[in-house]
Amino acid sequence: MISFCKKVLIYKYLIIFITLIPNFNNAKEILIYADNISYDEEQNIIARGNAKIFKKNQLIISDLIIYNVDKKEIVLPGNFTFKDSLNNFYNGENGFFSLDLNNAEFEKPMIKLNDGSRLIGKKIKREGSIDIISKGVYTPCVSRIKVGNFVCPTWQLEGEKILHDNKNLFLYQKHSKMRVINTPVFYIPYIVTPSPLRKDRKTGFLTPSISLNFFDTKTSQSLAFPYYFNISMDKELLFTPVLNYGGGVDTSQRFIFDYNQLLSGGKLQTNLSFDSNFEKSNNNNWLTNASLINNYEKNLNTNYRVKIDSALQTSENYIQITKPNDELSYTTSLSTKINLEGFNLNKKDDYFKGNISFYQSNQENEDNKTIPMVLPNLKYYSGLSKNDNFNSSINYEFYNILREKNTRIHSKQQQKLSHKYFLKKNLLNFNSQISISAEIYNQLFNTENKLVNSERLHNGALYRFFPIFSIYSETPFKFKKLKYDLIFKPITQIVISPGSSNSSKLSNEDSTNNNFTIENAYTLNRYSGNDKIDNSKRFNYGIDIYNENLKLNIFQTYEFTDNSNFHQEQGNDNNLSDLLGSLEYNNINKVNYNFRYDLNSEYLKNQSANIKTKTKIGDLELYYLDQQSKVDGIVTKDAETINYKFQTKKFAKFSKIEFQGLYDLKKEISSEYSIGYSYFDECFGINLDFIRKSYYENELKPQDILTIMFSFKNIGSYKSNNLVVSEGNQQDVKWENISIDNRLFENNE
Repeated sequence: MISFCKKVLIYKYLIIFITLIPNFNNAKEILIYADNISYDEEQNIIARGNAKIFKKNQLIISDLIIYNVDKKEIVLPGNFTFKDSLNNFYNGENGFFSLDLNNAEFEKPMIKLNDGSRLIGKKIKREGSIDIISKGVYTPCVSRIKVGNFVCPTWQLEGEKILHDNKNLFLYQKHSKMRVINTPVFYIPYIVTPSPLRKDRKTGFLTPSISLNFFDTKTSQSLAFPYYFNISMDKELLFTPVLNYGGGVDTSQRFIFDYNQLLSGGKLQTNLSFDSNFEKSNNNNWLTNASLINNYEKNLNTNYRVKIDSALQTSENYIQITKPNDELSYTTSLSTKINLEGFNLNKKDDYFKGNISFYQSNQENEDNKTIPMVLPNLKYYSGLSKNDNFNSSINYEFYNILREKNTRIHSKQQQKLSHKYFLKKNLLNFNSQISISAEIYNQLFNTENKLVNSERLHNGALYRFFPIFSIYSETPFKFKKLKYDLIFKPITQIVISPGSSNSSKLSNEDSTNNNFTIENAYTLNRYSGNDKIDNSKRFNYGIDIYNENLKLNIFQTYEFTDNSNFHQEQGNDNNLSDLLGSLEYNNINKVNYNFRYDLNSEYLKNQSANIKTKTKIGDLELYYLDQQSKVDGIVTKDAETINYKFQTKKFAKFSKIEFQGLYDLKKEISSEYSIGYSYFDECFGINLDFIRKSYYENELKPQDILTIMFSFKNIGSYKSNNLVVSEGNQQDVKWENISIDNRLFENNE
């Protein structure tokens, strides 16, 4: 074969196959293709024109490839492309590869990793799975921005030396500098970050955070060095020490531990944060403040599940200060709850729930002594039993609720033992479905220090037997010649109960957040719990009209009981209740309308409309609310507001604008509105959000909140605090380093 190659001219596109075995550095097999293959006087193989080298699933392409027999090297004098076994592509020039393609050196490397990220540099040295790049630049950005005469990626990391570990998938950078739109914004002498190719977790330092806070002549700094522990396949810990110094204040530290563990059928999350002052001389109290947040979920077996949530803090508002974006910072009380749930214990659909709850004040103006403890609350639902068209079920409940002191409406302590029996039978007669149902309550209460009529305290036990009966009927029909295929369903119901009013000797612990709506109109006990029970004798009637896209409901009730607690508490002043109605249309656009009309005074007490529609430029949502109430013909409440929200579709490829707000139509003031701009391409994101909150009092100035957040793929996000504050409330400009979900950058190329 070789002698034939020496004597005969190889014409263009003639391919020659050369097999190089054991004597070539133990390489098993290399394939060389080219338009022309020849030998020089030193017997080196020279491949010209569309030259290619194949070894397993690795490939080198160049116009000129030389195999040096003495050095056993593949020499690449010109430009070439190399694809490794991981589908990473290398472009370079003037270099060489070992015969096994594991070692190489060449100039002007341009590397495109298989996730789209890029590494370029002045020179590269490849040793097995390690790439060492001199004067290197890393960026995941595809898009380019022109700054003057210079075209650059949106952001990039520059390093004097960049080491890319293709096996362990880490990027090591020496003298690293970050540029955003070619402007230096960050420098650190040494940094280790996960490679963009990394799919598995690895112990090591994450991107540090450096904050410079300027306020008048004061300058303070904050350094955070997060360290990630990959404890095992199902356990991880993120430890973040934060060091504050400068600005004429005492140095302080904050230590944050974020632990996550996957359990068989559950999970465990623990977040511990504490502040300290280690540097103070003669400091015996090194712990200043702390918080501990735990979430635990576990399926104990096929029937039982336990869930524990707790949030504790050493001082009021500590979580609000340290975790302003956590929903816990907006609650009035922090809770510790232990829930045990059981399913299918004795029957297929029975259910058990046990709860123990403790609460701690999270606001300065909250009285911790009036916050309840629940020790415990136990509920059991027997499941539905069916026998000869009868459906029945039983609910058991016990709770023990206590406080350090009573309030105006709550007792200091109360226990309840409750039994509810539910029975229902369905009949089909007269082209109607008729349901006969009953709820029978047996309840025993024991109450301590319940204030009665703002005069005296009640202590003692109280037993209550309370049955509620109902006959319900619905008769659906259609008109043959009516368009739109509408179905009409008139509904009637008679509800009978003893009529005895709820006792003021009982503390209402669970019958809260009640509303007079169509959703609960036909339920026997319209209260949300059973500390209060609906003592109504009433006749309900209404009609449902519906088809595939449209649904219309009309409802009204007539009360035979003059002292109906629920009826009066919900603002019905006469035996004939207000008229309730709802309209729902669901197609490409969605419309919901609800109203409550007082027939006696002839005015709309309440109406609301919600519209969701898609336009050519974005999605629009409007919510309109109109509320009125009158006493003896005098308007005591008159409110009319409209909420609006609009989010554009993407424009200029990566941008979106969203604005929303609340406008008071009566007082002609926009009490709150916000506008936000977001840009997310394949590697960089920016959020600019402005919120204004206005007050009805003219002497109060509006509150403005302006924040900006920069996001970098594979690194994280940096969000500012409020950039717009009044002169009297000046504050440092601080940047919070938060994690970023890389999915935000997906589908943006």
